[in-house]
Amino acid sequence: MNDLEAIRRLIALYPQLLDAKRLEEWGGLFAEDAVFDVFGRRLAGRAEIVRAIGAMQPAAPLKHAVFAPIVELDAPDRARAWTDFATLAQGEAGIGVANFATYHDALTKRDGRWRIAHRTIVSPGEKPPEDVGTVPSA
Repeated sequence: MNDLEAIRRLIALYPQLLDAKRLEEWGGLFAEDAVFDVFGRRLAGRAEIVRAIGAMQPAAPLKHAVFAPIVELDAPDRARAWTDFATLAQGEAGIGVANFATYHDALTKRDGRWRIAHRTIVSPGEKPPEDVGTVPSA
């Protein structure tokens, strides 16, 4: 599998493992020293990310839907990706959109495997982080 396909697989596995509450495997998608900026909080390190995000998962059915990522390889072991997503939640009135935003990712390849080094969730209207930046033009 080439690097682009490996990165796309990483991004596609993220919601599958999270929504299935397979948190230990999901955590393996992050580098040990990863950072996750989410909802005004900075989570540092794989263990803290798994603990905090795991605690945020509701008991009610939830589904993260990711769209096709835009990926740029910066070096043999570094890449950036931008992926739009929506979170769908089951409520009493049926299924509704609970959230939509963009993942801004800095990715790293260590020991032959791509992992998330820094993920920031950017909601519509928010300024993207400088280290990942805005989606590139065509």
